[in-house]
Amino acid sequence: MSVENAERFIRFMKEDDDLKEKVRKAGPENFEAVTAAAGASCTAYEVACAIARAS
Repeated sequence: MSVENAERFIRFMKEDDDLKEKVRKAGPENFEAVTAAAGASCTAYEVACAIARAS
């Protein structure tokens, strides 16, 4: 898991509406499983760091 994976996961979500829906349905407790299945294992914290880094 890493911030770089989180950056990749954010790109995946921008390109894939189905992935966004999977994240919504999974909820916080299953977030990491969704990121792993997408090929970009990361935590919600790492996603937040990636968003902050991009600002």
